[in-house]
Amino acid sequence: MLAGAILVFMLLLLFVGMPVGFAMGVAGTIGLYFKGGLSAIASILSNAPYRSAANFALSTVPMFIFMAEIISRANIVPDVFTAAQRWLGRTPGGLAIATVIASAGMGAMSGSSTAAAACMSSIAVPEMRRAGYSLEMAAGVVTVAGTLAIMIPPSIPLVIYGLVTETSIGKLLIAGILPGIMTAAIYSIGLLLWRKLKPEVIPAGQAYSYREKFASLRPLWAFLILASVVIVTLYAGIGTPTEAAAIGAFGAAAISLATRRLDLKGLYAAALQTAKITTMIFTIIIGAMVCGYFFTLTQATQKTILFISSLHIPPWFIMGLIAVLYLILGCIMDQIAILLLTLPLTFPLVTSLGYDPIWFGIIATKLAEIGLVTPPVGMNAYVVSATIKAPLEQVFKGTGVMLMFEFVTLCLLLAFPMIATWLPSFMK
Repeated sequence: MLAGAILVFMLLLLFVGMPVGFAMGVAGTIGLYFKGGLSAIASILSNAPYRSAANFALSTVPMFIFMAEIISRANIVPDVFTAAQRWLGRTPGGLAIATVIASAGMGAMSGSSTAAAACMSSIAVPEMRRAGYSLEMAAGVVTVAGTLAIMIPPSIPLVIYGLVTETSIGKLLIAGILPGIMTAAIYSIGLLLWRKLKPEVIPAGQAYSYREKFASLRPLWAFLILASVVIVTLYAGIGTPTEAAAIGAFGAAAISLATRRLDLKGLYAAALQTAKITTMIFTIIIGAMVCGYFFTLTQATQKTILFISSLHIPPWFIMGLIAVLYLILGCIMDQIAILLLTLPLTFPLVTSLGYDPIWFGIIATKLAEIGLVTPPVGMNAYVVSATIKAPLEQVFKGTGVMLMFEFVTLCLLLAFPMIATWLPSFMK
């Protein structure tokens, strides 16, 4: 009863606009007071915030964010988009598919969904509009394609999932490769089918010579090597995720400075933005830990698992309910906050049903991915709307058809767990 009341109170705090980390921290502290009095609050708050943040594995987060910020400021994304445009130019809807491929490439080098959406909206939307795409169509493709960055490694949500659930971060990051590629492929196939059904919506492509195609790849070699080194480091077990993140951040900085894509002022700006984002994430983590201690004291997780087990409901039905819960929360909360809030309850429940923790990590990330483009929060939609100065309702309207393709990938991942677990199964 108390746990339910505190959960409702926390949702009310979020509804009135309190930052997620503070809402969870305040609700958890009040719950601790009612459960154990001032002594419980003093016991938890005296060490939980420090222990939550002073985790060596958490250094992976700022390193990947720093890598994303550097790449975003180094203007590598226009080169990725140009290369994809040249190679896919003749394909009907080639610009839209090039946007998907470029967003996937951005994700493989940064892991920041909002950064990918912001960069691609300023680059791809003007090009698509000049080619005859509608504003809704162009904005929808950019908004949804930007979510690829949180599935394809490096992925901050997968790192957070691994830390909270004590699941191998390296395996989780590698597990995101095939689902990420599959998602990009389904987006592209969906756009081709859409072009066939409604030729007026997606204009014909433009052909380019092989000389232009190969010339477009020249600026990308260093960053492609960097992304490959990070993934190989993880997959081959050469280094830990933290070391791979450090290699990525250092390599991005060195390449950007050496090729004069970034100066020291830009590097400082990237570091400053990294500090701001990291502070926000750590605040959410600390708030979630305080809230988690309260739910542990009330044994809410154990009681929920026992209650659901006593109902004799098929595991697939419970998994479906969890998916619906994540989709609903995705409409009102940030994806990292959703993971930190729900995993203490959903992870033990899912694993008790016999599901693979790596697979559930990919499913949870995919559901959070959908939340990035669904109203009313839809962070990517807000970023695209602000960047291209378009009404928010037009951006959300454009995401409708693309979301159908997103749900196809979700259904495939639910039906065939091997898509997520096959690559990690070869790791040590």
